[in-house]
Amino acid sequence: MLLPSFLERFVATFHPQPFRDLARQTAWLKRQGKIDPFEFLTSLVFGQLSPLRQTLVSQAQCLEEPVTPQAIHERYNPRAVAYFQAAFAHTLNQTLDWSPARPQALELQKHFRAVHLLDSTCFDCSESLQDIFPSCGGDGSAANIKVLLRYELISGRLEPLKVLEGKRSDQGQAWSAAQLLKQGELQINDKGFVDAKAWQAAREAGAYLLMPLPHSLTLWTTEGPHAPEQALDLADALAHSLQDRLEWPEVFLGTQGIHRAGPVRLVAFRLSPESAGRHRAGLRESMRTKGRTPSAKALQLAGWLLLVTNAPAAKLPSALVAYLYRVRWQIELIFRQAKSVLRLNKTESDNPARIQCEIWARLLGAVLLFLWHAHANAHCWHQHGSEISFEKLIRVMQQWGHTIARAFLKGPDELLGLLRTIWRHLLVNARKGRQKSRTNTWDRLMDLWLKPKPARQDAELIFKL
Repeated sequence: MLLPSFLERFVATFHPQPFRDLARQTAWLKRQGKIDPFEFLTSLVFGQLSPLRQTLVSQAQCLEEPVTPQAIHERYNPRAVAYFQAAFAHTLNQTLDWSPARPQALELQKHFRAVHLLDSTCFDCSESLQDIFPSCGGDGSAANIKVLLRYELISGRLEPLKVLEGKRSDQGQAWSAAQLLKQGELQINDKGFVDAKAWQAAREAGAYLLMPLPHSLTLWTTEGPHAPEQALDLADALAHSLQDRLEWPEVFLGTQGIHRAGPVRLVAFRLSPESAGRHRAGLRESMRTKGRTPSAKALQLAGWLLLVTNAPAAKLPSALVAYLYRVRWQIELIFRQAKSVLRLNKTESDNPARIQCEIWARLLGAVLLFLWHAHANAHCWHQHGSEISFEKLIRVMQQWGHTIARAFLKGPDELLGLLRTIWRHLLVNARKGRQKSRTNTWDRLMDLWLKPKPARQDAELIFKL
């Protein structure tokens, strides 16, 4: 049964001894003192699930031996950072094959081995970290931390890939993320991750990319293998079209010659008048802050959703292209919830080591939240035909954060009993409410497979973004 196997594996993974060994390997623990390394880790990871601000005092309350806040403060040092990094890597490795396939996404496995959604988040931190995490300089802050995240759509697994300095661009990380792809996998990128080397890496691996087209990129096309390349005036082509969906089976992105990505497919979806108006208003405001005025071509392109992919139409039909990108947009909302609850965008300490330990602890907490959601969602779907709301799951887990942290001190049996109680609360109180008058993206995606729509109707579903 799903319930006992998952919870028992969870308890077994967080057995104290492997983490104590890691503490010795990283030299954080040289001799046994009042502060146990495993308790120190779990108090920070699970204590931060609480809606209350995590302090040295609240962390001390989660430890078995009474210690002063000053003693905890002194344990945050460079060796502690190495210990937390090692603990994060250990836990991530132990849970890689845990996640059950999302029932609503199983159809995707007929097309791809995995569907990854690549994203990044950047937040300000104390000026004391400006030498470790220098800022990009665009927002006036001295130090920024960027976290590169990847979410696997079918399994529901979250993979924090890198913690970087803020000055690192998304474009510079596109290639390294593409190198992780395996044959038959699809990765959906944001427009900031455009890079010719990333497309090349995906093709060499037999993998696929899907991303929105940056309006600043030049497009090249050719009428044959020996015909000269010519620039594609996309704005003009779209302006004279009466169709709601257009497709170019082979275009090249970027500069002419070898420094470009391609060949790729370009699929254009006309936005609804309301969505187009919002996009154009946002473009005008963005350009106004820079003291510029958007061009007529830019305003024309803002009325369309432009997506590029190297996946052939037989594997990724244009209607499925639109739906998958819409799913990515909904996952963005989940990322925002996770960042808000785990305070990934907030650091209040001036101790660089403590800030870095908190980041790794919060990322570990995010991985575990996504893991719990994947299992609870699969269980609820199979048993009741309904889903678990990620937002409601977070609210339930927030109520138990400090209780879970203290339960680790009482042994595996006490912890397992508590987790079973929490699980029952999740299945009852975190179930997603459904409005009969509304359908979500997963409903529409399943309808696309079960009851194919005409081309125009398929397109209209994405136009309202």
